[in-house]
Amino acid sequence: MKFGFASTPVGPRGQSDEQLYREAVEDARFGQALGFDSAWALEHHFTPYFPQPDLVVYLSHIAAQCPGLGLGTCVIVLPWHHPLRLAEQIAMLSLLSQGDLYLGIGRGTARYEFDRLGVDMTQTRGIFREMVEIIRQGLTGEPFSYEGEHFRFPETRLRPKANLERIKLFGAIGSPESASVMGDLGLPVIHTSNFPDEMAEGFVRTWQQHSGATDAETAAYGFPMMINPTIVAPTDKEARELAHEYYPNFARTQMEHYESRDDYWKNVRGYEAHSRFFANLARLVSDADFRDRFFDNKLVGTPERIIRRIETIRDKLQVGHVVTVHTQYEMDQSLRRRSMQMFAQEVLPHFGKSSAAA
Repeated sequence: MKFGFASTPVGPRGQSDEQLYREAVEDARFGQALGFDSAWALEHHFTPYFPQPDLVVYLSHIAAQCPGLGLGTCVIVLPWHHPLRLAEQIAMLSLLSQGDLYLGIGRGTARYEFDRLGVDMTQTRGIFREMVEIIRQGLTGEPFSYEGEHFRFPETRLRPKANLERIKLFGAIGSPESASVMGDLGLPVIHTSNFPDEMAEGFVRTWQQHSGATDAETAAYGFPMMINPTIVAPTDKEARELAHEYYPNFARTQMEHYESRDDYWKNVRGYEAHSRFFANLARLVSDADFRDRFFDNKLVGTPERIIRRIETIRDKLQVGHVVTVHTQYEMDQSLRRRSMQMFAQEVLPHFGKSSAAA
């Protein structure tokens, strides 16, 4: 098992963006010192919701600050980039960093971002497929040309040539349809914790059917899973109280970013499955009982409870890389660091990981 943490500019109200970024970098150094394997960033634009518009710029800085730390994305939204330009950036990052790159890629969800970046949401599945093909070919360093519906260019060779041994691509899944797409492309998957285990198990089975991967091959990929929230405390009661205090701030920010009250996904081809999940955001803000059941499948509680939950997702969902999200809106650095330290000191050793937490 590998363990990472979200490295995001999120914190108490009133902090400047510069302060948030400086604390995120400090947390990355702190997480590496604790024994975590990787730091992960999330791409979003124009709003307070995880404001990290250029993940390669951010992770290049982390690579310099934390030599040897693995770097992950959850996710790079492919339709918001040019495939050759992005492949060049990935190639550069693979040379400037010393750790592995766990690059989650997806097709995006928020109308607000698509409208401002000038991309048609109904075209994203086709754009995504073509970009995956182009990025894979480009990273080989060999000359190639491309003729597709969305991208066309003459013979091209990328420089610099990437260190392919460091680059691991994962496709984000949120529906049976996306699982089948990732399987057809032969992309290992990256989970989020937004779905019940039974649904996520179905995604994995669909992916296997389309990829042709055996159970052993599937387990060997070590699928990453980003789990929000991750709140570790000495007692389950305290962890739940903290989660109830801070997670609604996240859900409210998510509602505003995704304009979820409009439920526009039901009318956008290829996005219909998102309506149900985003309909629950309002309940996560206002319904404490619903929110408490939501926390059952997250990493909220004592180290013992969290260990049991990780064992479950490892065995049921083929998760081999747990990405914790200790950063919560309005939570100060000392609280999230306490959670990170307790996770490192009491959870990591159970899975055979050394920790410097003490």
